[in-house]
Amino acid sequence: MDRVRHLLVENWTVDYGDGHAEIIAVPHAWRQDVPVVFEGPVTYRTEIEVPRKPTNLLFHGVSYQAEVSIDGELVATHRGIWDAFEVPLAKYGGKRIEVEVKVVKNGGETFPVKDVASGFLPYVFHTFGGIYREVELVDADEAAPGVPECRVYVDGSQVYVDGAPFYPRGLLHWGWYPDFGHPNSPADVIRAEIEAAKRLGFNLVKFCLWIPSHLYLDLLEREGMLAWIELPLWDPSSDPDRLEKIADEMERIVRQYRRHGNILCWTLGCELSHATPPEYRQRLVRLVKSLTGSPLVKDNSGGAEMYGGDLREFGDFDDFHPYCDLPFYPLVLDSLLPGPRASRPLLLGEFNDIDVHRDLSRLADDMPFWASRMPELNAQGVRWQHDLPDFLHGSRFAEEPRKSGHAALMESSRRKALFIRKFVQEAVRARGSITGYVITGLRDTPISTAGLFDDWGDARFSPEECLPWNGPDVLFQIPTRRPPWINGGNRPGWLDGFDHFAGQIFFRIGLHSEGGVRSGLIWTILDSAGRTVDRGALDLVSVDALTPREVGQISWKCDVAGAYRLRVEFGPAANEWPFHVFAAPDEDEKERWKGAFEGAAPTLPGVRFVQLGDEGVLPMPFWREAAYEFAGDAWGLAERWERLLPISPDCALDPAKLPEHEVIVNRVDVRTYAEHPIAVRTADGIVTTLRPQGGLGIQPLGVLRNPSGLELLRTMRAP
Repeated sequence: MDRVRHLLVENWTVDYGDGHAEIIAVPHAWRQDVPVVFEGPVTYRTEIEVPRKPTNLLFHGVSYQAEVSIDGELVATHRGIWDAFEVPLAKYGGKRIEVEVKVVKNGGETFPVKDVASGFLPYVFHTFGGIYREVELVDADEAAPGVPECRVYVDGSQVYVDGAPFYPRGLLHWGWYPDFGHPNSPADVIRAEIEAAKRLGFNLVKFCLWIPSHLYLDLLEREGMLAWIELPLWDPSSDPDRLEKIADEMERIVRQYRRHGNILCWTLGCELSHATPPEYRQRLVRLVKSLTGSPLVKDNSGGAEMYGGDLREFGDFDDFHPYCDLPFYPLVLDSLLPGPRASRPLLLGEFNDIDVHRDLSRLADDMPFWASRMPELNAQGVRWQHDLPDFLHGSRFAEEPRKSGHAALMESSRRKALFIRKFVQEAVRARGSITGYVITGLRDTPISTAGLFDDWGDARFSPEECLPWNGPDVLFQIPTRRPPWINGGNRPGWLDGFDHFAGQIFFRIGLHSEGGVRSGLIWTILDSAGRTVDRGALDLVSVDALTPREVGQISWKCDVAGAYRLRVEFGPAANEWPFHVFAAPDEDEKERWKGAFEGAAPTLPGVRFVQLGDEGVLPMPFWREAAYEFAGDAWGLAERWERLLPISPDCALDPAKLPEHEVIVNRVDVRTYAEHPIAVRTADGIVTTLRPQGGLGIQPLGVLRNPSGLELLRTMRAP
């Protein structure tokens, strides 16, 4: 039976220490009323009529320390952001009392961030203080909710919910709500978030290092979605006494939240490295399993194999956070597969982030507190990333948006992000040992623009753009293997699925299905004008649930160079990919470029191909954390991400080391807004870090195996 609720919302005052009492409503965080580094104490007061029957005063969340006094007498002290606590009012039955709550937040000298279960929000923006969740009067005699029967079970590596196979398609949520100043958003905001996530294909929300309200979990349940609870342990103090206090708070959280039957799994912390002893983590895993009965509990999301620390890990599943540049993603995923290890679920607890160019012009006009240069509004705190206030005030994209091509760069980086997310998710779905994932992340924050929703909560991608790679059934390309023979033996190698030489164009298509499908593959090839140039249908194939399988091979002879699209359908699934066809190398080209066959940089008059180790070259990823500006069509590469994948570099040019030059391809770092060219034209010719010879990750190795690379050389040579 639910408790009878009497919410105490109105008739509160807050005093920030100057003796002035301001009328407020609860929930409340003190936000910009005081400098962001101010820790308190802040005093809240109200008067209430206590019922005659046994009653408790229930605080659902106060950050961080709460000292509760009644009629001037201290009656309770509670420390902890995320768990509720109660104050018995039996002796005040039938009376009118004054309640005073003195609050000190974490993040200051009294309770440093690392000394308590602060989670990750202090690294996103800052800590928050106040009575940020509801306060209510409840019947003292009613029992707390029980623990429901577990809906989840595991068979080997497969996860089942309510007896059916379940494949987590999760969205990472950091609890960033700048409009409220605390992570206790109202019901209408939660509903909108859940509905928007479902439209994009997600069936789970991972609460990363913070604890949502019970309401959030209840609303997820109503929408048929599950939750992943990650307890707020990130880079904590190594002091044993402080770790024990954190463990006590985490136990209280688990006891209060285990009543939610839609919690799929629990992780005790994130990327812990050397921060916690293995014995500590092992004890907490056993505790959470005992309290919840969950078959999916893990000590360290991200894992020691990726983030260092003691290699002993504990729990029921593997959990990795691969963040890497695009050509390396499939190989990194392969390196994480279990091989001969015990068969158990493998979840990607967070991954596939891609920062985009945010709307700096709008931010400069709005100037939210979290972008301000004023330290009282936006001191750096413990954040390692705090570039936004500086570049927002000097960026050409903010000050001259029309002249700088600001809107075009936003759309360009959005489409680049879509290409990356799609490519990576298809690679994940092709690997049956990976049993689910969580994509980073829900919303842009002061330290990242990797959100599927922007700074104003608007969707960056449409359902039509996301569902082909984030739905229950996903079609993917299976790469064609082509290991080159180098120095007396084979080395790993693949052909490029997006760029082909004229002749036989071959595709191998696979499907990953959550529920299983039996169908035949229907394929269509369209030219650049959208006209159908060929189509076909293949035999019926059955694909079992959660078992990726090839569903068809497509062979098409093409002698006409150009841009095309392959569209495929299989049962309820549909997907499509752009591809290009280029003239095959002639005998002169084979002779000219045979020296670049093994991956050496080609030589071309008037062009200097440089790479790491050369003078004036700086290491930096091409795909992550960057947007690109192109002069003209830039040899046909502008906005052609499928052409850039096989020739993209892992470095850029240092503009300070270049002579006078004209930029052809410019890298804009969308976290710092530093600019480094990828290709320039100088008086002596072109200098570029582009790699016609490929060779990074899955890029075809050698010019004569790399159609996009050979076409680049042809275009550069053209008069």
